[in-house]
Amino acid sequence: MHRCVRFPLFLLCCLLWASQTPAQTLSPEARRDLSVLATVYPGVLRAIEVGPGGRATVVLADGTRLPYDDGRARTPETSVDDPDIKTMLAQPYPLGPVTSEPPLWFSPGRQRAQALFFALYGHDQAAVRASLKPVRFFNQSIPFNTRQGAADAFSRVATRLETLAAADPGIRKFLLPASGGMVWRVIAGTDRLSAHSFAAAVDVSPRGNPYWRNLPRGKNMLAVRRAFPQAVVAAFEAEGFIWGGKWAEFDLMHFEYRPELILLARLARGETPPLASIDGLLRPAR
Repeated sequence: MHRCVRFPLFLLCCLLWASQTPAQTLSPEARRDLSVLATVYPGVLRAIEVGPGGRATVVLADGTRLPYDDGRARTPETSVDDPDIKTMLAQPYPLGPVTSEPPLWFSPGRQRAQALFFALYGHDQAAVRASLKPVRFFNQSIPFNTRQGAADAFSRVATRLETLAAADPGIRKFLLPASGGMVWRVIAGTDRLSAHSFAAAVDVSPRGNPYWRNLPRGKNMLAVRRAFPQAVVAAFEAEGFIWGGKWAEFDLMHFEYRPELILLARLARGETPPLASIDGLLRPAR
């Protein structure tokens, strides 16, 4: 009589997992996000290890291993303090004019996976300083990081703004004097390094453009946000910079080089820019 052979469920699951390629198990969201990072920061992703359930670990060029999604539940505070890559990219940066006050804690770009920034721009002050070059910004010279194309992008912004100012000299008051470049420091009230530490951000007219800690929390800033010249914001965004004026925890002076957020925003509004393939980086997790 024929006897039915019972195959252990655990072994069956293992065989099913082994038959899947990493590309098949990586979620569409993870594939999009990691393709965007590979596009704007070429060479920084060394490998993407994909485990059961599509759980991905990114191996950076400096050997750092970062989870794409570590599975931890986060509060708004911990999303800013200690994001994984998914959390860092989760809030969609809004391109174009400001039309309304952002909801509390909506501040796309304030979530920074610090280990990624070390790999992008340098692990300490000395490494960052070794990568600086001066960029002319109107009548000033501001040191900016040459890595990842940040300094070149900032130089292109400066050229755009000079053209704008020639046609409308009134925008200068929103821009000058500027400060920032490389300032190795933590963000006020936190132990997180500022984007200025990596020489990848600039503050324009700090005395004229307000910062949220200096005003009552919850203050409606819509009129002030909208008074900032949209042409200036557009010039920065065109070269991969985000504006802190679009954050709930507003920082109207602050522009930061975050091309990954700008590229994600372009994809979200239906554009189809070419993305780097990550298929060659995918590996099964061991």
